[in-house]
Amino acid sequence: MTKLTLSILAIAITITSVAQNVKIVNAKNYLRDFSESKDLESLNKAKENIDLAAVHVDTKDLAKTQALKAQVYLTIFDNNLRLETEKLTATITDPNKRNLAAYQVTGSESLAAAYEGCAASKTLDVKGNYTSEVNSYIAKIASHYENKAIADYNAKKYAEALPCFEKAYEINGSKDTTTLGNCALVADRAANYDKAKVYYQKMIDNKQGYGNTYSSLVNVYLNMKDSVGAMEILKKGRTTYPNDINLVITETNYFLKINNSKEALNNLNIAITAKPADANLYLVRGNIYDNLANPKDAANKDVDKPKDYEKLIGQAEADYKKSIELKADYFDALYNLGVLYNNHGVALSKKADVITDNAKYKEANDLATAEFAKALPILEKALEVSPKDRNTMYALKQIYARTQQPEKVKAINDRLKNN
Repeated sequence: MTKLTLSILAIAITITSVAQNVKIVNAKNYLRDFSESKDLESLNKAKENIDLAAVHVDTKDLAKTQALKAQVYLTIFDNNLRLETEKLTATITDPNKRNLAAYQVTGSESLAAAYEGCAASKTLDVKGNYTSEVNSYIAKIASHYENKAIADYNAKKYAEALPCFEKAYEINGSKDTTTLGNCALVADRAANYDKAKVYYQKMIDNKQGYGNTYSSLVNVYLNMKDSVGAMEILKKGRTTYPNDINLVITETNYFLKINNSKEALNNLNIAITAKPADANLYLVRGNIYDNLANPKDAANKDVDKPKDYEKLIGQAEADYKKSIELKADYFDALYNLGVLYNNHGVALSKKADVITDNAKYKEANDLATAEFAKALPILEKALEVSPKDRNTMYALKQIYARTQQPEKVKAINDRLKNN
């Protein structure tokens, strides 16, 4: 009786094992049928059979089973992508844009399952029988993840792009420095600063991106309101790349944020020596001199002018002029220079108002009028560059009123109403 029971049991085990191997054969056959006919039912049957074989105790630990699972699920993704692309043919004529749009709406679940099969097959395949096949699948899976990430990135969907870039980086490994950089950039733009910190630090460890990577990491710390951490990274960057102008500028911006004008000016002098044709550097330095000449209190109200007021005004003027010389249509420089002249005129006018001697009053008032006269063409040019800027209109309106030009005041009022 015992022998009979054992024989029946042995036959049952054999039959079950054979049945599961049949599932693998079926999956292969259905997959082949799909590749020839594009009949979705065949692909569904291939999935149904491989899903059963991939979890059954007799077949789940076979490298061929997991390799076939990867192939089936990769085919499912490819087919889904094809169908989405076809749907968009009528509405998006550009093939590249259509392809990216299709990637955006094609789910990545089948890619994840395909990679799961690849990873399992590589672990089980001690003889390397499926290495070449599986490696080709892995390359395709990584490429699909990258394309999905790029599609979301181009659509400014940074939070959606990040996990796909991360998966591509995981698949490709640490040698893929391009995708690592993409992970850092997209995490930063998605305001996922914890991850951005990790990826930028990996880039620094790889000596990737040089000073720019340090600058990016500093800005991440600043966005996280961690000025101490930002300063530590900044010091390391300046030590590692002492001549990197981008780090000098990053440090300058940091000093500007904490109102350390002295250190900011020192850095700007270094930056201007390195990049003498950069109009923006002169604008920033001019703005510092401008702010030092026209200080304000915590409530943003004017306070007494410094003793070196006239010198600071001259330095600001020189820098704004240099900025405009380098870039004639630079609105910010034009506007700042015009406002500088206007504010200087207002300050001189206030000084004139307390003079009782008529001759001296006229002399002082003429100086103020001369500043307003200098401001007008500069601000008018600024308005040409940016015709809808209301701040420029208000500044011009004040000067037109001071210089008794009622028609121009009316014209500006009309312009303000229509903008």
